[in-house]
Amino acid sequence: MTEALHVVTGAFGYTGRWIAHHLLEKGVKVRTLTNAIGRDDPFEGKVEVHPIDFDNHQALVESLKGAEVLYNTYWVRYNDSQRNFEHGLAVENTKRLLAAAEEAGVERIVHMSVAHPDKAPNWTYFQGKMKVEEMLHQSNHSFAILRPTVLFGGGRNVLINNIAWMIRKFPVFGVFGMGNYLIQPVHVKDVARIAVEQGELRDNVTIDVTGKEVYRYKEFIRLMVKSMGLRRLIIPMPPIVGWLFGCVVGVFLQDRVITRAEIRGLMQGLMASEVEPLGVLSFSEWMQEHGNEIGNSYQNDLKERKYRIK
Repeated sequence: MTEALHVVTGAFGYTGRWIAHHLLEKGVKVRTLTNAIGRDDPFEGKVEVHPIDFDNHQALVESLKGAEVLYNTYWVRYNDSQRNFEHGLAVENTKRLLAAAEEAGVERIVHMSVAHPDKAPNWTYFQGKMKVEEMLHQSNHSFAILRPTVLFGGGRNVLINNIAWMIRKFPVFGVFGMGNYLIQPVHVKDVARIAVEQGELRDNVTIDVTGKEVYRYKEFIRLMVKSMGLRRLIIPMPPIVGWLFGCVVGVFLQDRVITRAEIRGLMQGLMASEVEPLGVLSFSEWMQEHGNEIGNSYQNDLKERKYRIK
């Protein structure tokens, strides 16, 4: 019997890494398509590596041939032309990837979207996510669209780590507005497990992927502060002030700390869901275990994302 082959885009990244780990644990042959350079190989050569070239349709088709499932984690966070990031380009690249998957005979697409893209602020990140979801609905693919909220755990967790770094560096932490909006973090290993489970099915579904605990944002920050063994003054802050502070810090860090659209999305409660949570790993227990180590260094998302640019 031929060993099943599953393809993961970005297995040297964050979500893709844990999807690949989960597949390997199940005895599945894994191939990754990546344009990242300078990343470590956490799989000790067990994952077959192919470059991803969205401009080369035939190469994409060849790299997907024989695959039963494609787990697509490819996206970009920012519009940044200097680093070849652009949401419109990400949509077009995903369209090319899906076309190649169809020609290669891939049976199932498991696509990573984002929570509530239809309710999000007028931002191209969310608009692009909706366009890709529409592509899948209009395609001939069997698909599962997963919509995770805020990810934590699994080593990289840039957002949670950098919030913790801010907590460590400053005696006062400002929450946007009154901080009463909801946040529902989900462990990246839960997301990976659910993705692989969906890879085994063939029904077309769109699923919110959330953790078991829901917090008001200010309580979420208080939990982090307590778990880190610190005492901090947590105060309400006008969103524009929080954004400007992030801009100033970002200049020194040479990173984009937070965007205004991300702040609006958070304050609109888009990082939580009313559906039954599928995650089983607890954020509070994870923070209790990792509070002493998280946020000791800043994770620079822009510097870590090095890509081959033609």
